[in-house]
Amino acid sequence: MRIGTMNRRLLIVRRVETGTDLLNSPVFEWQTWRTVWAEKIHKKENEQFSPDLHQRYAVRLVIFRIRYLADISEVDRVECEGVTYDIKGLRELGFRDGTEITAESQS
Repeated sequence: MRIGTMNRRLLIVRRVETGTDLLNSPVFEWQTWRTVWAEKIHKKENEQFSPDLHQRYAVRLVIFRIRYLADISEVDRVECEGVTYDIKGLRELGFRDGTEITAESQS
């Protein structure tokens, strides 16, 4: 991995239980878990139609490459340049040299 290509700040956010409501149901919110440097690679951009909302929306597939993190998972999210992405896949690069995050945003 080349450190010179990691020129984006990436927030890794995790869903955390912050308490309970009046009915004793758990309350969750997204909190920043880690902030790391990342390389951003645009993979695919597409436009889809939502029959429920009767409108089109953009779908972006992006790959982020970061230093190796063992405890990141697909249920986390990432934020880069004001856009929130859902993690669709994780892949180890080399022998714990880095982690490749495939993520998707919808707007």
